[in-house]
Amino acid sequence: MPTPTENDSIRIKGEKRSPELESPVNKKAKITNGKTISPKTHSTNLIFRKFVNNALTEKAAGNAINFNVLRKKFTTHPSEESAPSSHELQMTLSALTQNVSRLNGSCSTLVLAIIKCQWVARSGLFVGAYVRFLGNLVSAHPNYMGIVTEMLVGYFGFLPNHTTRLPGHQPVSRSVIDDRIHYALQFILDLVPTAAFSTLFPALVAEFPHKSEKKQAHKNYMRNLLRVVEYAPALRNKLLAMLTDRVIKVDVEIQVDLDELEEDEGEALEAELTGNMLENIKDNTVIEKDDDTDGGDGGEEYDEDSDSDAVQNIKETVDKLDAMLEILFDHYSKSFPGKYTEDPSMDSINTFELLLRSFDTTVLPTYRSRYTQFLLFWASQRSPRFSDQFCVSILEKAFDNSRPQVTRQAAAAYIASFVARAKFMPQKDVRAVVRLICRWLGAFVDERSLECRGPDVSRWGGFYSVCQAVMYIFCFRWRDLKEEEEDEFGIVEGRWTSGLEVLAKVITSRFNPLKVCSPAVVENFAKIASHLQFLFCFTILDQNKRTGLVGDGELESYFPFDPYGLKKSKKWIEDCYIEWQPVEGLDDDEDSSDDVDNDSDEPGSINDDTDNSG
Repeated sequence: MPTPTENDSIRIKGEKRSPELESPVNKKAKITNGKTISPKTHSTNLIFRKFVNNALTEKAAGNAINFNVLRKKFTTHPSEESAPSSHELQMTLSALTQNVSRLNGSCSTLVLAIIKCQWVARSGLFVGAYVRFLGNLVSAHPNYMGIVTEMLVGYFGFLPNHTTRLPGHQPVSRSVIDDRIHYALQFILDLVPTAAFSTLFPALVAEFPHKSEKKQAHKNYMRNLLRVVEYAPALRNKLLAMLTDRVIKVDVEIQVDLDELEEDEGEALEAELTGNMLENIKDNTVIEKDDDTDGGDGGEEYDEDSDSDAVQNIKETVDKLDAMLEILFDHYSKSFPGKYTEDPSMDSINTFELLLRSFDTTVLPTYRSRYTQFLLFWASQRSPRFSDQFCVSILEKAFDNSRPQVTRQAAAAYIASFVARAKFMPQKDVRAVVRLICRWLGAFVDERSLECRGPDVSRWGGFYSVCQAVMYIFCFRWRDLKEEEEDEFGIVEGRWTSGLEVLAKVITSRFNPLKVCSPAVVENFAKIASHLQFLFCFTILDQNKRTGLVGDGELESYFPFDPYGLKKSKKWIEDCYIEWQPVEGLDDDEDSSDDVDNDSDEPGSINDDTDNSG
């Protein structure tokens, strides 16, 4: 990157060239370092250089009078009558740049005043001199690198209006300020490449807006952070992993806040956030938009105003999460051109592997996040290679008895939800996953049945999660699991894909998964399997009910790819997402269903018209 010279103006997109460079050059100008300088300008430069040199010399000798005058130039607010002009500050900075080696620890107050001065909204000529000074400063004195990068990164988030407007200056747009900040950062990194890891990355992490800050602060910061990736590619993986971590913190906060609401308010808002019809909610509760106010501290008595504030805060958090995910989807889309490809590029492969690592380390261990995982859901369907890679990775975790049970259960929920909902997942891969699951279930029953004394989620939770996964997948993808073939007479017959027959042995085993798996999943599976004449489960369900057989616990009905309820970023999911499709003729089939509860409004129902978050 070329170093800006004293008479150069930083060329910022959308900014007019400084008027100082438009004036004709004096015919008696002097040539210095290849640049034409008028006698007047040259004389002015000498005056500033002499003043700065004397101030620093006197400071070293113990006389700080002129040093303090020098420092005050940068601490005086631009609105004060005595404030120096941008041109005067520019000339002072140019003189200081030539003496930067002398700015040791004894001059730290001057250096800090310069670093903290209001500079981004000044003229392009001043900005050029300022950036040049910063580059020379950190090159000569690396101990200032931390505070310089912290100052620059501090402009990434929310900016007060006074930042873009200085008295006596034309207002500067947010985009121009962003350009100037990134110009400075890139200039410094070109001079000191090691600063990317040693100081810039820690500053980017430290300055990231707290999850409670407003949407605009998060949007500004994320967009600027992703610009850093363009000229500091070595930080790409670390920065994107950090973004995933910050987004999921906002994601989880939504569920925490929902749990703290009064029951009716929580149910109504839950329905609204998951795209459900409010008419189905108790008492037809409608949530009105209120002004943004701080929530109260609550109390034992019901506080309607406090709940109203809490609801509004949740809605704002949802809106913020939507905006953050929209930015990430847009960024990742550059690595996944097109909707689907058999032969992904190396950039696509590297990006997907990055997302998969972030999923393993951040998303999978997070309890019941709502939307962050859809980044991987979307990316996995850009190529069959990716969906296969994701399924293999998650199945390995679900089948691994050495892993914690909570990890295995989460993995089983993810494989169930992904295979059920992924529209672009090839049919052959759907069948392959189901065969692998059934083969593992069959082997597990054969090997462990003698140890089983009855249904027990605390001991066999991983097994039950896998059972629930295959039942859930069947409810959504039974059409893909039925293979059609012609017999010798040319008649098309359908047969179930190999491996599914194992479910009969699993369901009738001592483990009795129909007793402890989610009632919503079990009931829907039983109805569909019976209607399709695949498997008849109602005898076992009826027996469980009559005998009062009690199992140890009940499996959760959490499926991480339940319907996507964020309005703006939903566009990235719609084309690759399978909505619930009723089974033709099932509503008319009343056989064997009289003894089974069928509450379609039960939380965790497979039907997308109700809340699936459990």
